[in-house]
Amino acid sequence: MSEGYGTLRLWSTVLVIVGVAGVIFVVIGTIFAIFAAPTFWQGAAFLFIGDPLAVLFASWPIALGQGLRALADVAEYTHRQQSGLG
Repeated sequence: MSEGYGTLRLWSTVLVIVGVAGVIFVVIGTIFAIFAAPTFWQGAAFLFIGDPLAVLFASWPIALGQGLRALADVAEYTHRQQSGLG
């Protein structure tokens, strides 16, 4: 791995960490919201409607981080191919 794409890999790692923390906080917040719901049906709505949407939005940084890591991999492969190293 060359050093030319270290910034992409750094931001990829940062985004994955932020995404994992976000998903964990969403799950904890959903648990608190379910227990604080005044009725069973509102708790069920939090669980079956609110939680999947919140986890989806919280997991976007993970997908972006994986995309940056893939971009760095492709750039390194292309650089090796163009320079005749690999």
